[in-house]
Amino acid sequence: MDRISQLPDFIVHHILSFLKTPKDLVRMSVLSKTWLHLTASFPILDFSIGDFRSGESFFSYVEYTTSRFCHQNLPAHSLRLVKFLRDPADLDIVDRCLERVFRNGVNELVIYLHNYSDYPEPPSDSEESASDYEESPSATAMPRYRLPNTLLSVSVLTSLTIFGCDLPSSFMVDALKFKSLTRLKLENIHIDDEMITYLATSCPLLQVFEIRSCPGFKRFCVHGHQSLQEVDISFDAPVERIDIEAPNLYELSVADEGETGQPQMNLASCKKLTSVSYEGCPLPNDFLSNFPFVENLVLFTCYQGNNLKLSSNSLRTLVLTSDFDLEEIELSTPALGLFIYSCNEHYSGLGISHLPHLELCMRCYLDDSIDTLWFQKLRLFLDKKNGFKALNLYICMDQKLTVLENLKAVELPPYELEHIELHFEHEESSDHATFVDAVLCCFCPRSLTLRSSFPLTTFEEKSPLVKNKHAVKGLEIFGCTGFRSLSVNLD
Repeated sequence: MDRISQLPDFIVHHILSFLKTPKDLVRMSVLSKTWLHLTASFPILDFSIGDFRSGESFFSYVEYTTSRFCHQNLPAHSLRLVKFLRDPADLDIVDRCLERVFRNGVNELVIYLHNYSDYPEPPSDSEESASDYEESPSATAMPRYRLPNTLLSVSVLTSLTIFGCDLPSSFMVDALKFKSLTRLKLENIHIDDEMITYLATSCPLLQVFEIRSCPGFKRFCVHGHQSLQEVDISFDAPVERIDIEAPNLYELSVADEGETGQPQMNLASCKKLTSVSYEGCPLPNDFLSNFPFVENLVLFTCYQGNNLKLSSNSLRTLVLTSDFDLEEIELSTPALGLFIYSCNEHYSGLGISHLPHLELCMRCYLDDSIDTLWFQKLRLFLDKKNGFKALNLYICMDQKLTVLENLKAVELPPYELEHIELHFEHEESSDHATFVDAVLCCFCPRSLTLRSSFPLTTFEEKSPLVKNKHAVKGLEIFGCTGFRSLSVNLD
């Protein structure tokens, strides 16, 4: 029986939303006599060149689908268009399709139009294969696509993402009707200071505002916005000032990708601003004075010859990705409960939520060589009254441990900790046992956890855990299958 044809259209549309590509829609048409009618009214329009063998078939499908959908005079829930523009004729096709959809309305709009003449070869995030990326005779003269003026009148729009286009020609002339817009992301679009202010004031319900690699603006100024909650700004040309007055702003991300220097910041009135992320060099010592209420801070910065000094009474979580040595970091953060220290940006994605069972601690994510000097620096860093009771070391053995024999000669008493957790993410090496021995020479934990993704066979009868004079009062082992014997002195 054809039960699908008996379902209400909105339920079938929900089922269709789980299909990934236009090809899937066609293949599934055998299930129902009314399938073609239902796909014609399907309000999710997702067009990506990666689903097609050629640009010609892509544009044919886009024109056919948008024409058939808009003929029913229905608003679209979402439209996503991702394509490299190779020929001026492509601009006319995109224009016709967008005009059709804009007239009937759309809630969520994502437009990624890469200009072919901007790239001598396909970028790494392109959905087109290298074989499809062949220069056309008119490619070098390709203008950027300018969005139609009808976009400014789409009053039902709630989410807007634009990449690689020019804003409508009447952008600063016609009144914006984005009264329902809550999310706005602009990337690789020329925009000036006045446009930013105009967008913010014309979108009273805007909650998330992102500007990425958009040349032209020097200042990001938003005043008196009651709905704004998240702001994300990245730039590779100098930005002079970031001035935000938004009582409900709680998250800010700033990335100085060109290392042009930190802009002046004025966000002291944003009393709910508790999460801040900043990428750039150098970092001034008074950086946190811009954020008197910050609780969670993520920093990507590099060593510039001076110590990194951070002072805050409210800071609870600090994620630092940097080449600063521990001896070059000075923290005056009495409320700090979690400090994640990484030498490699790769590990920054682990973020605050990783390893939730160790909330109050310092975590180290390392991929560099670890020697006696590093242990001494860690030991001295913990002596600075940071108050860490748990220490979690995440060790990647990309490079061999250097000589650690001199650790026992360090004239410092072992630092007492509640817990130490060691992670081994690479194949077994004799360095693993050496490293555990080194840790227990410097620290006296009440409990110890070992985790490994590979079998460990080096922890045998003569394990360093036995020889160490400081008794570990508890031991957990996860994923360390394969070792033959392990002797532990438990107090």
